Amino acid sequence: MKKILSLIFAGMFLGFQSVSVWAAPTTFTVSATVPAATGISITVDSVNSTTNVFTQLPAGTTALSFDPMTFNTTNNIYVPDHYFALNFGVTGGAGTPDVTATYNEGSNPNGTTNGLGYKSTATFAKEVVGANGSTTETLLTAHGPKKRLIDLNAEHVAYTEVVGGYPRIYLGVWTGSTTAPADPTNGQPFSNGDAAGTYTGSLVVTAVVN
Repeated sequence: MKKILSLIFAGMFLGFQSVSVWAAPTTFTVSATVPAATGISITVDSVNSTTNVFTQLPAGTTALSFDPMTFNTTNNIYVPDHYFALNFGVTGGAGTPDVTATYNEGSNPNGTTNGLGYKSTATFAKEVVGANGSTTETLLTAHGPKKRLIDLNAEHVAYTEVVGGYPRIYLGVWTGSTTAPADPTNGQPFSNGDAAGTYTGSLVVTAVVN
């Protein structure tokens, strides 16, 4: 009798072992949506010429003055103690700024030549912010990378030139510096040979999201 029961249980065990239940395959679709940028932001920094320390100016600042200009007795030219950095970003989502800049000469105590546009420069760069918050800068050689302001006529920094980062334009006074990025050789300094007075100009910048 025991042998018969053992055979019965063994048969039941084998029967249970041979039965498999399979679920139908299920496909899960996984997604994530990054919103598109809805606007452009422009921030302006004043940069100390000696220490290169950046100080962000109040939002909406558009009046940029190089004053006070002081006389450098070594080179016999007038120089400021700072320059400016225009930073172009996006708001509301992901995207890359596409920037166009044109300079228009304003008041010129010298008359019709050697105005502010001949005595100031723009330097074009791409800025990339790393995971640790540090910034890597690459100069955009297709744009000089430094030009006189008077030579900016629909100067176009395409978004393809700064993908993965954002464009920056430095604005400074021409000093004849040969340190990279060197001042353009066709620029002029402010000197005692210039007429006294206030020199002005306007930099018109158009920025769109791509």
